[in-house]
Amino acid sequence: MDSPIGQPLPGLSPLGENGQVVRDHEGKEILDFPFLPRYITTKPPGWLLEYWIRTDPRLTYRDICVRMVAPPHLRPTENALNMRRERDARHPLHLSCWTYRRGIPSRLNKVDVERVERWSVDQIRFNTTMDVVYTDGVPVHLADRALESHTPSTYPLDYFLNQGRREVPSKRIIVAQSVFFRLSERAKELGLTSWRELPDNEWPVAFKHNISR
Repeated sequence: MDSPIGQPLPGLSPLGENGQVVRDHEGKEILDFPFLPRYITTKPPGWLLEYWIRTDPRLTYRDICVRMVAPPHLRPTENALNMRRERDARHPLHLSCWTYRRGIPSRLNKVDVERVERWSVDQIRFNTTMDVVYTDGVPVHLADRALESHTPSTYPLDYFLNQGRREVPSKRIIVAQSVFFRLSERAKELGLTSWRELPDNEWPVAFKHNISR
């Protein structure tokens, strides 16, 4: 759910090819991320983009785009790539967003609130967006999700916790959860069936500056 903190990462070197440092169209060095292919299509699958971004927090959309086999003006924008991640991976798998610069509570938007609406208290408690499996009302293990039909793999409840301790959700998740409860209560007061039906003047100020509706 929350991204790892302080994970050890190897140093990054410029990408080399035929004994030369590879540069982009502006003459800037292209960094060598071992898990990235040398050439990338202009339409990479959303799940693959999500995997790349989660593998190394230093990776940016620029690092992906400079490997695309197309002129710069034909490459997708950062927003287009981000929306592809949201549509094809994060939304169907109920994943949290690991784009680090979006971890600021003041940048909260509607998508963040929609995410916490889908998470249970126990998912937040165990720091996971996997399914929490219960027996007689007691959580027993986690089960993964997939984009296609599969036999779920199971994991211990504390698999995503730090040495067995309860994980404190990030400030962004806490704020999003608080906003969700407040908007839901306001919708109930107005006789609406969902917080999504609230008029624009009821939305938080942050929503107006970070539109994702």
